Amino acid sequence: IASSTSSSNNNKNNHRLKTLSLYRQLLRGAERMPTPNRQNYIKRKTRHEFRKHMTLTDENEIDFQLRLADTNLDTVLVQAEHLSRLFSDPEYQNYN
Repeated sequence: IASSTSSSNNNKNNHRLKTLSLYRQLLRGAERMPTPNRQNYIKRKTRHEFRKHMTLTDENEIDFQLRLADTNLDTVLVQAEHLSRLFSDPEYQNYN
């Protein structure tokens, strides 16, 4: 029983570390967005989603939410790069 408790505590600690890392990375990723509106949206959405799920206890649901957050991080970073290039493109500026 002691070993399963130790394993459970290690798993909780790993989830906590991964969660904090993803949270910070998403907030930093928001700063890469080219406009303040986009930056603020990503920050608000990140804070909302993490607060909404902070009381989860089911291991499978926690793992799912961490995978989802990781996918969202990838999406934010790709969008930030794409939109930054688009907004700095003189051709795009001619259409606005």
